[in-house]
Amino acid sequence: MGEAVAQHAAKSWLARRRASRDRTASLASLAAEELSSIRQRDRLDHLVVGIGHQVGDQLEPLLAAKFASLPDGEVEAALDAVVDALRELDLSDEALLAADADPELLARRVRATLVRDAGLSEPATRLYEIALDQACRYLVQVIRHLPAFQPRALAEVLARASQQAALLEDVLSRLPRTSLHAPTGADTDEEFRDEYLRYVANSVDRLELLGLTMRHRPKLALSVAYLSLSVTDQDHRGSRFEFDRWFGADVDHGHGSMRVEAAIGNADRTLVRGEAGSGKTTLLDWLAVTAAREAFTDRLSSWNGLVPLVVRLRRYADSPLPRPEQFLDHAAGWLAGLMPRGWVHRVLRAGQGLVLVDGVDEVPAGRRRLVREWLRELVTAFPSARVVVTSRPAAADQRWLHDEGFGSVLLEQMSPADVRVFLQRWHEAARDAESLPCAPEDLPVAERRLLRQLDNRPHLRALAASPLLCAMLCALNLGRTSELPQSRMELYQAALTMLLDLRDAERQIAGMLSGTEKTVLLRDLAWRLIQAGRSELPLDRAVSFVSMKLPSMPTVESSAEVVLAHLLERSGVLREPVSGRVDFVHRTFQEYLAASEATEQEHIETLAGNAHLDTWRETVVMACGHGKRSQTKALLTQILDRADSEPRHARRLRLLAAACLETVTDVDAEVHHRIDRVIRDHLVPPRSVRETRSLASIGHRVLRYLPETLDDLSPAAAAATTRAVALTGIADAIPRLSRYAQDRRQAVQLELAKAWEYFDPERYAREVLADAPLRSGTIHVTEARLVKHLPLLRNLSWTTLRLAGPHADFRLVRGVPHLKYLHQDVEGDIDLAPLAEHTELQQLFIPGAQGYRNLDALEVLPDLEELALGKLAELDGLARLRKLDFLAVRLLPEAGPSLAPLRHLPLRYLGLYWGATPEVLDDIADHFPGLESLHLGGEIAQRLDPVTGLKKLRELTLRAKSKPLDLRPIRGMTLELWLSPRDEHIGLDELGPGVTVSYY
Repeated sequence: MGEAVAQHAAKSWLARRRASRDRTASLASLAAEELSSIRQRDRLDHLVVGIGHQVGDQLEPLLAAKFASLPDGEVEAALDAVVDALRELDLSDEALLAADADPELLARRVRATLVRDAGLSEPATRLYEIALDQACRYLVQVIRHLPAFQPRALAEVLARASQQAALLEDVLSRLPRTSLHAPTGADTDEEFRDEYLRYVANSVDRLELLGLTMRHRPKLALSVAYLSLSVTDQDHRGSRFEFDRWFGADVDHGHGSMRVEAAIGNADRTLVRGEAGSGKTTLLDWLAVTAAREAFTDRLSSWNGLVPLVVRLRRYADSPLPRPEQFLDHAAGWLAGLMPRGWVHRVLRAGQGLVLVDGVDEVPAGRRRLVREWLRELVTAFPSARVVVTSRPAAADQRWLHDEGFGSVLLEQMSPADVRVFLQRWHEAARDAESLPCAPEDLPVAERRLLRQLDNRPHLRALAASPLLCAMLCALNLGRTSELPQSRMELYQAALTMLLDLRDAERQIAGMLSGTEKTVLLRDLAWRLIQAGRSELPLDRAVSFVSMKLPSMPTVESSAEVVLAHLLERSGVLREPVSGRVDFVHRTFQEYLAASEATEQEHIETLAGNAHLDTWRETVVMACGHGKRSQTKALLTQILDRADSEPRHARRLRLLAAACLETVTDVDAEVHHRIDRVIRDHLVPPRSVRETRSLASIGHRVLRYLPETLDDLSPAAAAATTRAVALTGIADAIPRLSRYAQDRRQAVQLELAKAWEYFDPERYAREVLADAPLRSGTIHVTEARLVKHLPLLRNLSWTTLRLAGPHADFRLVRGVPHLKYLHQDVEGDIDLAPLAEHTELQQLFIPGAQGYRNLDALEVLPDLEELALGKLAELDGLARLRKLDFLAVRLLPEAGPSLAPLRHLPLRYLGLYWGATPEVLDDIADHFPGLESLHLGGEIAQRLDPVTGLKKLRELTLRAKSKPLDLRPIRGMTLELWLSPRDEHIGLDELGPGVTVSYY
């Protein structure tokens, strides 16, 4: 290729003197016409050869880096096609060398005249396009930098050929490495990436405390305040080898739930579903900030180095969905203008993109099909990109993106322990607020007062399980000494009163609008947004809506622009998240205010006509709370009538009618009786656990519809009924659950164990679990506050503890009966002495430990089979555990580059994960000659040469995620190789017949 470029450049150079020169003539014939001396022609040949080598030197590393895995035959075919194409070039002055022409423009013109070779494979075609693209650029540069000459000066020019070659070498070395995906080169990519990541880390790392006005709301660092929540894995596509079993973040295999970070770390594509206020947007913001700072740990540590690209779907509710080059238009503001051309494409193609797509539910239902197609195109074009998508459950079911390769998880409500952590962090952040309704020193008193009310009032406890409502309770509690609101409707009203009126009144701030006037305007805006199926609108459109409303408000004399600015600054409910766009601080406020407007303006038919749409569900429910008795009767009657006449929407409409009982305070008796009959005949008992979430919206009233015993129910319905009772969280549920506890079915016992955290732990243990058969005597506990009550369970024969914390030591587990499995987060040095009493312990996982005291305590554990540690240093004592044949180690960066401390263990299984460098594998064959199974995760999986020395190895599992895995070193081995389909593999087709490849 280099020679072809040099030959054509030299021909063009020699042919410039006469426009009529035959362009098809060979270089030799052209040289013979101009050069009579053999020495001069030799100098020309030397110049051409030198240029060819220079071009080749520039092309080789570019193409080798991109196409190292392409078979040699395909490489040769692609490059031959490039050379053939170069021979057909028209290098006339008119076609190529216009005065002062831009070399990039000239290169594009050259490429446009060439016909793409159709006989190549797809990878070879990509090689052809990139090679041809770069060769054209070098050709143009060479031609432009060879000097013009007159015939009499040709000999002198060739005499200085060595100087000319040096000049060209400098020019070519500085030419940007361009390609199809980097048309102007990628020289500034890293500089822009650093600037962009700094911008994301600084602009997104803030968590506004809802409940305080916009002006006085403290900005809490999201990276500090973030609270991990639990999710239910709804995908059930778990791998055969669960890496998270050893070092995942709080995976709860016994209950089918896990921490959300572990769930999304298990797959490259995840759909996160959650109800309003469950923390979906906060999760994506935390992922963006943590990626920007490369601060992921544990299961997500392999995500460090990814570039976060945040897409808020509400901004495209009625406009085309963004192309990759538009991802930064809203996320990076003015910085988007500095982005190198094609930068986002290159990030995504390199597998370095983390695409965070927020709010499928904020797109009108009719456009969600377009969102799914857009996501399909995205993952097809960039299969290595990580993608996380969020939605409310009603807008996307668990299989909505299944065909696109997405797993699905459902955000659960906060557990009581999560609520306590949330309260602590909220009150700590509130100390930094500019103005509070209480003195900063009174905050601990307010926090304790709220905790007491949560302990004593189940209804309040149910509200606090939502992060959004919990934040509202915290804010309301600061300024109250009386009881907090009893219901969700009361809570919303109290929060709006506080935000719109009381805060300014308490600080004696005179406003141009009263609280009532603000409410009228906000109701109108909210209703317009709901009708349009949107969550935000342009600023000028908001001004237009306000101007249309003001003529009906005679007490307001200011202009629409001034009024809207006042609402944005003082209401605490409306905001301008980005310049020129307006939305409500949370969609729940929008729905509450829209429901109020609907009842004020008698839009009952509109509500009923849209009741089957998920975007209207909450508005309809709250409209029943706002409405007069006659309005509520009309709305519910129309919904039930539609359910009877529209089988397609029947269940959704009936569940909605039942859910409305949560908010109504005065309903027509006949309508109430009709809903009661619908619940009994169509909705209970729930057919599966999935249906319990819908039933939970009925509130504690659902208890009256559920059976006293489970005797006549199928296993699925019995488990679902148990969960439905537990989700009420009220004291009256305990006697019912006590009766259910005698049902020996495994699914029922699992639900009873999960429900423990929602009730007073001691009472629940004594009245429900004490005589329950459990699941063959097994219980799985994740809450530290439950541990001390385990001795009350008389049928307990197997205890599994997975405790988050981290806890400083193992004193917590003293006295726990039949402890078989312990996974405990710890920090720093850990004393193992308390474990000596647990002689039944079989599996011990302490990945956070940095050092170990009293390691000999492990010697008295006769049943210990599996051990997972955090650091290798100081582990020479393990050599005394001669029977230990299973070991999993998450090697921390400071662990040291050697497995020597473990060399005396008779290991048959070894797992090494996340953080270790490939050097750790040195001498592995000498240390563990009997190793039969090896799992490698992270960077350590990048070097497989030492593995070939393991003569007894029969099973090898690899997971890299961030970089391609070169499998060629193990091609001559005999073993079963387990790979992730998400990883990129080099040499897969070169593996020998002894290697059986499977995917997990």
